[in-house]
Amino acid sequence: MARALAAAIVVSLLAVAGAGGAGAQTPKRGGTVVFGGPFGEPACFTPNRGECASGSTLTVRGFIARKVLEAPFDVGPDLTWRPKLVTNVTFTKRPPFTLTYHIRPEARWSDGVPITARDFVFSHQAIRKHGAPDVDLQRTLVRSVRALDAKTVRVVLRSRFAGWRGVLFGRGVLPSHALQGEDLETVWRDGIDNPKTGRPIGSGPFLVERWERGKQITLVRNPRYWGPHPAYLDRLVVRFQVQGAALRDAFRRSELDVASHFPPGFVADLRREPGVGVLSNQRSSGWELLEIRVRTGGHPALRNKLVRKALAYGVDRAAIVRDVLVGTDRNASQRDSAVFPPQSPHYRRNWQIYRYRPAEARRLLEQAGCRRGSDAIYVCAGERLRLSFVTTSPTGGFRPRVLELVQTQLRQVGIEVVPTFATNISFFEQILPSGDFDVALFAWIAVPDPTFAKLIFGCGGPLNHTGYCQRLVTSDLDQAGRILDADQQARVLNRADARMAKDVPVIPLYQQTQSVALRSTVRNFGLSLNTTLTPLWNAENWWLER
Repeated sequence: MARALAAAIVVSLLAVAGAGGAGAQTPKRGGTVVFGGPFGEPACFTPNRGECASGSTLTVRGFIARKVLEAPFDVGPDLTWRPKLVTNVTFTKRPPFTLTYHIRPEARWSDGVPITARDFVFSHQAIRKHGAPDVDLQRTLVRSVRALDAKTVRVVLRSRFAGWRGVLFGRGVLPSHALQGEDLETVWRDGIDNPKTGRPIGSGPFLVERWERGKQITLVRNPRYWGPHPAYLDRLVVRFQVQGAALRDAFRRSELDVASHFPPGFVADLRREPGVGVLSNQRSSGWELLEIRVRTGGHPALRNKLVRKALAYGVDRAAIVRDVLVGTDRNASQRDSAVFPPQSPHYRRNWQIYRYRPAEARRLLEQAGCRRGSDAIYVCAGERLRLSFVTTSPTGGFRPRVLELVQTQLRQVGIEVVPTFATNISFFEQILPSGDFDVALFAWIAVPDPTFAKLIFGCGGPLNHTGYCQRLVTSDLDQAGRILDADQQARVLNRADARMAKDVPVIPLYQQTQSVALRSTVRNFGLSLNTTLTPLWNAENWWLER
């Protein structure tokens, strides 16, 4: 169930930023915007095929699917869920745990057919009957789904589950009138349409108009969108695998209007392009951290929390932020929680005790029984404190510089750092899962569901690469996963976070920044902090000044 949940959770965090100086101007309809980035092309949109939403294609597929197929909830700027396809959902606090979804009366498909409870029931049955990637989770979680009337759905859970908003119907609700009787293992290989008519279909502000394999997908305005307004743009083109120098050159040739996920070194070049602006002082939902291997596979000394605390005091997080981030984000600061991002109303600085204190780091190493060698590097239990810090290959990002700074800082403490770089595939598919590292530098993504923290920090969690296992922390994370009240849930999660800060299985560093380039003609741009929808979450609000 946990592995299925890790794949099923929708990760999103949004922040709005105006662009192009639109001010109070009246939006204009029409025109086409071309967006590009280093995103892989999805294999398909087939609802129940895992390969359609795997690897680097997840971002593009996730954005398009969510813009075409609405879900009951999306995520607000403060990392809390907000109703989208529903007006509200009521739930019981006692068994049987029952959720009642109230579908928006105005919600309809692009062909004019109302979105009803039948679509919700069909979507659930499609997952259970046709082998969707999260089928095990759905079977474990849901006892029954049934329509009470055309616009009301009742879901009975087998047990209380706090992450239901992101998991239940989180892939989007399917059109039952279009897909009933169709083979859900083969439909939507080349788009999202009604197989019975061959016409595009959706419930969101855009529809899939055309897919040019190997190049791009073109979305067209849904004229019957039931939301606040139809999209202002006529079309939105999503172009694949635009990266490096090719991305910069595409702007110079006026082939791109919006782009994201380019190396920091390109910011200055893009800002020099006439009519191109760069937004680069916004935080993303990704947060960089150091994960410390506390079990077999890592340096034996790291099993001692005194040594891990020495690492935390020996890393100058504030200096790292000043060095690598202030040029792109003047408001950047170190992150002091392993559970909540700074944007969350529940953020508590449980890790702020770890300010840069090299003398305290050396004292803790001495207390742990380590002794300083002739070259000033400590030896712990007969083994030199020489640690391999592994991260992804240096491709123009901040991580090589971060490791360089950490290496210098910890040398002053008496710890030798050996930077090690690996390919993305090797790092994420081999090194992290195997636990064959001392310290790993990478990023997690902030999510609104507390269940995700259990996967990373709970005993035996499928994403627990450190091997950390603390009974009270796992108990707190289990409890948080059963609490439906957000404030009460946050109190328990912060208690777990404070306990982890005493054990130091990780060292939170900072919130990632992202840069987005766009032409000055693109108005009402909203910068998303969500890596699944980034940066197009409010594309229906964009318009062109012509």
